[in-house]
Amino acid sequence: MNRSESERRRLYLSARTLIGGIVVTLLVGWLAGVCSAQDQGGTSAGTSGQSSQPMFLKNLHISGFLLNTTGTWIDSSTAAKGFGFTPAGNVNQFGERSRNSLAVERNMVQLDVNDDFTENDSMFMRDWFVYEPSYPWEVACLGPGATWSGALAGQPFSAMHCNSDFYNQYGIRELWFKHRQGPLDLFIGRQIVTWGESLAFRVGDQINPQDLSWNFGFANLEQSRMPLWMIHPILNLPSLGPLSSNYLEAVYVPGFDFLYSQVDYSDDHVDGVDNIAGRVNVGAPNPGGRFAGQLDCRVLYAPFGGSVIPAVGFPGFCGAAAPVAMFQTGTGIPGQGPGEYFGLPDVKIPNATFGNSQVGVRFHTLVANTELTAFYLWSHEYNPVLKITPNAPLAAGPGFFLRRLLEYYPQYQSFGFTANRPLYLPGVFSQLPFVARAEAFYKNHQTFNTDFIPGTVYTGFNPALGTPDALYYSDTVKWMIALDLDQAYVPWLTSTGNLTMNYEFTDLTVLSPSKFAQQAGSYFTPLYHNDINMLLNVGSSWWWGAISPTWTMIYAPQGQTWLFFPTLQLTPPWTNKYFAKFQWIQILGNDPYNLDGGLFKGKNMLISQFEYNFDLL
Repeated sequence: MNRSESERRRLYLSARTLIGGIVVTLLVGWLAGVCSAQDQGGTSAGTSGQSSQPMFLKNLHISGFLLNTTGTWIDSSTAAKGFGFTPAGNVNQFGERSRNSLAVERNMVQLDVNDDFTENDSMFMRDWFVYEPSYPWEVACLGPGATWSGALAGQPFSAMHCNSDFYNQYGIRELWFKHRQGPLDLFIGRQIVTWGESLAFRVGDQINPQDLSWNFGFANLEQSRMPLWMIHPILNLPSLGPLSSNYLEAVYVPGFDFLYSQVDYSDDHVDGVDNIAGRVNVGAPNPGGRFAGQLDCRVLYAPFGGSVIPAVGFPGFCGAAAPVAMFQTGTGIPGQGPGEYFGLPDVKIPNATFGNSQVGVRFHTLVANTELTAFYLWSHEYNPVLKITPNAPLAAGPGFFLRRLLEYYPQYQSFGFTANRPLYLPGVFSQLPFVARAEAFYKNHQTFNTDFIPGTVYTGFNPALGTPDALYYSDTVKWMIALDLDQAYVPWLTSTGNLTMNYEFTDLTVLSPSKFAQQAGSYFTPLYHNDINMLLNVGSSWWWGAISPTWTMIYAPQGQTWLFFPTLQLTPPWTNKYFAKFQWIQILGNDPYNLDGGLFKGKNMLISQFEYNFDLL
């Protein structure tokens, strides 16, 4: 009887799999015998047959990878635009302009060490060694100092230095120990804990801060998270009625999170606090950073009490805090104008005290086919908020007064939940493995900046009206709904791979909106009542994973912002030890100060990555 081509192929694959399994089994058995003989000194008769090698050496496993990332700007003259009114291209201390196209040349080695000391005790350590050269693109971090001539020449309005060693990392990234005692699993050490469901947006994923200095476009969310030193117990609970897979999880972060790399900012704003600098986000060096957003150079000015000009570019003030760095008109009395300028802020990272500790508790359960979690988190903001301090203004020239600012990280308490479950659809869709996800994160009295400041154009230059510290508070809810198509078999597209699709819709809802509130402390961009973002990710593969294209894009209605991140990964069919990935990054939008991605407009890149995976032990 003739067999069909598909049946013959199935039998061939089954036979090949069986033969391969037998060969692997024989090899493993032979290697085990060799190792056993070596452990016993080559003896056979009269021995117990047990290895004398300590358990922690038997179970020690060391693996890792080498990763090179090379990227170029698509249009370096556009990406490297200067400050204020200056032409495109960066300016160094000699007045020379750089239009260098090199965006990134990052070389990284990751080492993972796993070990089991006993049946109940294990450890994990991850080391990162990263080297990046000094980039000509960043020469603009050198300025002549706080002089009007330097400001009008397009230089930062304060003395800066270069970021030649900022991106280099070396040493331990994660290090934690796990102890199992009955239903309790206890993790202690520097670790990452993820409580969110989103693939691209941080909704409930709020425990670890982020490193935003280098990962624009070519790093995944996992690599951007910064581990924290914490105590992290998980208590497994018995089933209760319809509730199964129950456990209670907690985190306690005392706050002694030192950071000895990526703290040499061009403005030195974290000097002297390396012992706690790891408690907050690491931002791109600014000004001068390759992956820093467009600085907000606008000021608000009402000439001679006339109508407000809401978007006047003024060179030299880009590094200042836009919501509270504005020209005022009025009486000439400090605090009441005219032309009162608020200077560069002092930085206050929360000290490692008991009151500044971070605490979280989460409950996990499974109801039928729905996985549910609910959690409480007491923490502090990872991005700073600017506050006008009551300190006396300093005279900075005729008619100008320098007010003191504090860049700090307010505390908050929050609640959240996540849910996901498979969807069972009727008809032709029944074979498609759809999964629905949802999560929400409520933050009590989140702190924002406001333009409603006494003596400004927003308060009619009334010194008795407004918020003197420039702070505004509102409860917020960040929520997301998502639909996944997980590894669907689509023979019309590929017979050697699957189709994966992800759609996410996320929104930050401000429960007490204000037309004066700002998205961030250094931008005039208003805080939207609903700040919406949408993600679409589509990926497939051919030739059993050898060719894997992925199309990823994010759309934000604010500023009509589009972010495109298509990638193509090539893996040899004979090994998965190494692969290459190519990526194109394109940013479109009509608002260069939009914090949903528009502020990166012009920084379009082409990136190539090569990774080699290895096992040392």
